[in-house]
Amino acid sequence: MVLVVVVLATALWYFIPRQEEGRLHYVTTHVVRGDFVNKVQATGTLEPQELVDVGAQVTGEIKEFGTDLRGKRVDYGSEVKAGQLLARIDDTLVELDIKRAEASVAQAKAQILSAAAAVAQAEAGIAQAEANKNRAERDMQRAEKLGVGEALSQMEYDQYVNAAESTAAALQSARAQLNTAQAQQANAEAALQGAQTQLTRELRNRDYTRITTPVDGTIVVRQVNVGQTVVSSMNATTLFLVARDLTHMQIWASVNEADIAKVHPGQEVRYTVDALPNETFTGVVNKIRPNATMSSNVVTYIVEVDVENPQRKLLPYMSANANFIVEEIKDCLMVQDSAFDFIPPRELAGAEHLSSPGEGKAVLWRLVGEKIEPVVVTRGEGDGTRSVVSPADGNTLSPRDTIVIAVQKSDGGSGAAPVEGEKNLFGMNRPKRRERTAGGAEPKPGQEVKNSRPGPPPM
Repeated sequence: MVLVVVVLATALWYFIPRQEEGRLHYVTTHVVRGDFVNKVQATGTLEPQELVDVGAQVTGEIKEFGTDLRGKRVDYGSEVKAGQLLARIDDTLVELDIKRAEASVAQAKAQILSAAAAVAQAEAGIAQAEANKNRAERDMQRAEKLGVGEALSQMEYDQYVNAAESTAAALQSARAQLNTAQAQQANAEAALQGAQTQLTRELRNRDYTRITTPVDGTIVVRQVNVGQTVVSSMNATTLFLVARDLTHMQIWASVNEADIAKVHPGQEVRYTVDALPNETFTGVVNKIRPNATMSSNVVTYIVEVDVENPQRKLLPYMSANANFIVEEIKDCLMVQDSAFDFIPPRELAGAEHLSSPGEGKAVLWRLVGEKIEPVVVTRGEGDGTRSVVSPADGNTLSPRDTIVIAVQKSDGGSGAAPVEGEKNLFGMNRPKRRERTAGGAEPKPGQEVKNSRPGPPPM
């Protein structure tokens, strides 16, 4: 048995071909043509541009709901027009208050009439008292001219004096009665004004029992049910939230402080929603809110993006994955950034090809057959993964050109060893780039954080 094993092992050694030692293996990428897009990624939620809070200003029980434009009871998603009845609060107590106020108005009016009559009577009394006083004063003057004697006794003289004094006192009393009647009239008029104000308030409260929408729109939230009692306080109780126009909406996106300088009003935004993953929508930055928020030591700013929703596909509070377009270059050549880090060994490239390409230039190494050749390019904008390139004068570069990013040499075993003189297996050691999150926003439970990079897919 041992002999058989030795024979089989010897046969395998001679008949199984061995890997050629020292053969070079190139790690490559390709030049691609496409549209380069440098963008800032963020997540946010769709919000109505204007949300109207419809509340209650009186206390009472919800008796019934109104109807929407389709004749159905108002509810979530109902379309309504300005002035349309949304709900009605029980107005029984309000009607009683109205009747009390009306009675108070009638009573005040009656008091005014009575006071006016008293004023007229007092004015007539004053006129009579003045006439009596004038007559008594004339009699007194004649008595003084005659004097006490044979023609006028002392008793008669004293009577003229008493009459003058009595009529003067009667005049003062009549004037006091007029003042009292006028004060009563003023009080009655004030009472009437107060009663009318109370009546106006109660009539307005009756109007408040009819909850209507102030704007055309769509009911987003209904917070009450029939039979529920609403209690009015200093702040009106919210019953409904009405979105004015859902064909015009906004995205409130959380943008990381590291990227906020790249965002500005008027900037184009492309976004998707999870409900319609195969559709891309566009919007425009409206403004950046200056009040930052911090979560898990990450500072973010809310950016408002105006979006159009003519077909009403988008619903409030959907999650949006937004891309703020910083720069876009159409129909350009691109290559992976790792290609710029590759420096071939001297025996493959030759010393004459390892010199500096010049300021603003870079060298790519194109694989042609089994050999590599340098291509001098101008390196343009990049996104951290790929960069835009254009061939320098006297150089050519085409889509699908094979570009070397590393070179390996077979060691005769199962693995491959780097060629001597090579800087690194895949270029120089690059620091580990921090994972790019969705604009610094915390992902929602169950939501995947997208870290896709701009540019066309790898070839």
